[in-house]
Amino acid sequence: MIFGHIDAKETGSAYALPIQEAIRYCRETDVSGIGESKFLLNGDAMIALICDRVTEAKEKKLPEVHRRYAELQFMAEGSELIGYYPDLGDNELLQDCLEEKDTLYYQENPKSGEVMLQMTPGTYAIFFPEDVHRPFCQIDKPERVKKIVVKIAIDSL
Repeated sequence: MIFGHIDAKETGSAYALPIQEAIRYCRETDVSGIGESKFLLNGDAMIALICDRVTEAKEKKLPEVHRRYAELQFMAEGSELIGYYPDLGDNELLQDCLEEKDTLYYQENPKSGEVMLQMTPGTYAIFFPEDVHRPFCQIDKPERVKKIVVKIAIDSL
């Protein structure tokens, strides 16, 4: 997992080229006036999702992982918490959606040591297949957020 800010000096210059391209896309894309959308940036190798949602209590959100894609989540508007912990293989599977949307949903894992990342405008987090994450968690109360989620095919990294 990587956490950063889009305006930090040398942002992403040490990252693999597809991650640099995803950061550049986030930096250059104005999401105002765009609702929930999906864009193929490089065929199936890089997909951008514009998410316009309302955060919810952590207990209503499910921990998830992806196997075919890394995910760069960039906060454009609003603030949220994203839960994160490493997938140590001790998670109980709740729902397998790998075929349809490259996602495994897990049950709550009280032994996970989950850390909550505070996402504010300009911040991004990159999650790899070994990174369990729980997006769209509210901070104090539900809040509308807009973010760009760029899915980067693992085999392109």
